[in-house]
Amino acid sequence: MNDHRIPRIAPLTLRPSRRLATILIVAHATTGGLLLAMSLPSWVTVAVSVMLLVSAACSVYRYALLRGPAGITTLVFSDREAIRLTLRDGSTHDGHVLGSSTVGITLTILNIALAGKRLPVHVVLLGDSLAAEDFRRLRVWLRWGPRPRDEEPAAP
Repeated sequence: MNDHRIPRIAPLTLRPSRRLATILIVAHATTGGLLLAMSLPSWVTVAVSVMLLVSAACSVYRYALLRGPAGITTLVFSDREAIRLTLRDGSTHDGHVLGSSTVGITLTILNIALAGKRLPVHVVLLGDSLAAEDFRRLRVWLRWGPRPRDEEPAAP
């Protein structure tokens, strides 16, 4: 297939998600409430509560508010799987979207294997993470966008 005929999706600029922040805070608070209901030694309850608070703060800061140098600000796709991430510190990283990613109506989770990194990066997107039309285009692109070059059917 000729490159000039491959459809493209414009770079997607992520924005902070209040919904994701709320979900993360409620999940951590619920876990904390369950912890308090358990009959554990007080030092264990305090230690785990501190860990929950740190986890909540870090999760909201990085994934919902997109803060810190590792906050992902832009997604650029070249096909359904090839992606380039731009981080808040200005660096870019190439990778590919893993098959374990999930595309839903209100929630999209991208698991991305970055070149040269052992562990994948996870991007959680809710409806308020992007403009409504961009979120729709992303979901369509991930389901029906052009296949990677190595998956292209052979020409007759």
